[in-house]
Amino acid sequence: MGARRSARRRITLVRQLLIFQLTLLGVILLVVTGASIEQARISFDAQQERRMQTVAEYAAAVPLIRSRLVPDLNTQQYATAVDELRTNLDADLLLVTDPRGKVLSSPADPRLLGSDVRVGEGSPGRGWSGIAAIGATEYAAARAPILSDSGTLEGVMIAARERPSLSAVALSAAPDPLTFLAVAGLLGVLGSVWLASRMKRQTLGLEPDEIASLVEHREAMVHGLLEGIVAVDSSGTITLANDSARRLLGLPADAQGRPIAEVGLDEDTVAAIREWHDDVDRLLINRGTLLALNQTVIAPAGPNREVITTLRDRTQLVALQHELGTSRQATDTLRAQTHEFANRLHTISMLIQLGNTDAAADYIETVSKESITEIAAVRERIADPAVSAVILGKMSLARERGATLTLSPAADLPRLEDQLSADVVTLIGNLVDNALDAVAESAVRRVDLDLGILEGASLRIQVRDSGPGIAPQVADLIFRRGFSSKSDDSGRPRGFGLAVVQLVVTRRDGTIAVRNDGGALFEVMMPVAEPARV
Repeated sequence: MGARRSARRRITLVRQLLIFQLTLLGVILLVVTGASIEQARISFDAQQERRMQTVAEYAAAVPLIRSRLVPDLNTQQYATAVDELRTNLDADLLLVTDPRGKVLSSPADPRLLGSDVRVGEGSPGRGWSGIAAIGATEYAAARAPILSDSGTLEGVMIAARERPSLSAVALSAAPDPLTFLAVAGLLGVLGSVWLASRMKRQTLGLEPDEIASLVEHREAMVHGLLEGIVAVDSSGTITLANDSARRLLGLPADAQGRPIAEVGLDEDTVAAIREWHDDVDRLLINRGTLLALNQTVIAPAGPNREVITTLRDRTQLVALQHELGTSRQATDTLRAQTHEFANRLHTISMLIQLGNTDAAADYIETVSKESITEIAAVRERIADPAVSAVILGKMSLARERGATLTLSPAADLPRLEDQLSADVVTLIGNLVDNALDAVAESAVRRVDLDLGILEGASLRIQVRDSGPGIAPQVADLIFRRGFSSKSDDSGRPRGFGLAVVQLVVTRRDGTIAVRNDGGALFEVMMPVAEPARV
């Protein structure tokens, strides 16, 4: 199999074109030669039929021929006269027959004497011309009646010219086709070489079978990739969409070849895929799926500009990162509470060791009242246990970091269904962590939290910090996965918190806005009347 494939590859494009050209010329030559032979025969027959008609009529009108058609005719003298007439008129046969067709004179072929020869149809007293078989030979023949002075039919004059054979006609017609073949063959060779060299330049020197193999490999590779690949040309038509792209974007099976605006994608997704962006791993949320996009352009300055986009599903990765972040938040909260309780226990221990038990009892009562008061204040405003727990934990974490997390007196949140409660915990945890990071180097370290259900069944979450705010040049980048304006030497990946927030908000058909108001202010609005999309 490999040897046969190698042998096929040795037949280069130049040779294939040359073989094709010569084969085509050979076929054309056979057709032209056949047509030329047939045309030559038709032309010969038509010309000779007219000429023989003239010869027969002329010979039948010669007085010598008419006057000697008597019973005592000297056949030798008559034959000589007929033969001289045949020679002078350049005919192959000149026969004289009686009205019934019996040959009376045939100087060119004596074997026909006495035989019956009838050519053509109709009465022998009328002229005729056409193709006729005389003996074993075909002739272009004609007949004319021989009439007496009184108009009586005395005999029939037959003039004939032998039809040439096919080989003779072919030899006579050969010079023209051979010349045509030689000139066309030379032009074909030169044209094949030029065309092949031009095609090789356009196909990067690849032979046809190599191009076919490359296309097969490309199709197998493109459709076998787990990453989605979508190509859109300058007119907005999808020129390529592999299986993964159709799955990730929800494209129909016949999406390839259709305008991208007509395959069911929203405007943001169409704009993201059709227009080229140089961002690395740019995020796009489509139908609840977080996609990372990378793009390249073919012929960016030409009319055949084509944007190729690769798509990767990052939903599961962000979910795992969210779970890891939640675990870290819980760890940080427990560590902060442990540190806080350790300090309190250490204070109580020292008071007891100093023998000041009354002061120790007063301190324990004061700390207990503060803790109970804080818990009661949160539980009074936040009826959902999970949300109140995360707020209390973040308050402890804020104190451990030297900051203050304050719950707005106007906060009011009822108990939520489980999935919505989990999403609200995610939003508060990430937004508060982001705010605590923002105030880490500020003189005043304060974070304010407000949340509640507004009229129209909308959930609002506001997180305000006293940090430096959001720089205008990064306002459009803060929700990008992996982007962070903070330096961190801990080795932990950063820039995922706000990306998770955006994913949760988008899946809930909500919105998130950020502005500077004495620091950064993040506001999330989500409908709670309708169930979340999965």
